[in-house]
Amino acid sequence: MTITQMHELCDLLIDKANAPWFNDDEKDKFINLAQIEFVDSSYRLFEYNEEVREKLLPLVKSSAYGAAPISSINLNLINDFRYVLSLRGNYKDSCGGVVTRAIPPIQLDDEVRNQLDPFNINDDLNPGYTQENKFGANLIEIISTSNPTDVLLKYLKTPVDVSKDLNINCELSVSSHEEVVNIAVRKMLGNIQDQFGYQVQTQESKTQ
Repeated sequence: MTITQMHELCDLLIDKANAPWFNDDEKDKFINLAQIEFVDSSYRLFEYNEEVREKLLPLVKSSAYGAAPISSINLNLINDFRYVLSLRGNYKDSCGGVVTRAIPPIQLDDEVRNQLDPFNINDDLNPGYTQENKFGANLIEIISTSNPTDVLLKYLKTPVDVSKDLNINCELSVSSHEEVVNIAVRKMLGNIQDQFGYQVQTQESKTQ
């Protein structure tokens, strides 16, 4: 649905709860908060739930890093970055050829243990990555014997802010729009401390 239709649905649900009226700017702000809550709560199910993948699909993006070997990725340089989905890169094999390998995340408490364990060491056959902040930069640090080339990062982007005045619609799949509106209305009712309406809308959100 368009942002105008999302506003109209907000009005309908707010009116149903006999709650005060919200202006367009306020509705935009609550819908934007609802988008972020929806994305954050859905992300953990992305790999396991087809319905969630469809709803978040418009937010799936990639960033390629070319033929130069790299050891880290500065996530601050990706303006819309929110969550890592996957990472891969090319390594030379024992015959001098090139093979593409997945680079999975490493738990921080496993990093040192892996390097001391010959069966789990992170090398070119078994690369991995960690995330940390260095000097204000959020980094992906790739751990392997050599630095991979043609690295490709797939990530979930932060949705753009909706705006009725600017006619900016919700980026998420249409199938998620009603759920986003219900989250927004729950936040509105919670904001004005309308406990009965808040409980009704919370239950509505849980059933979706």
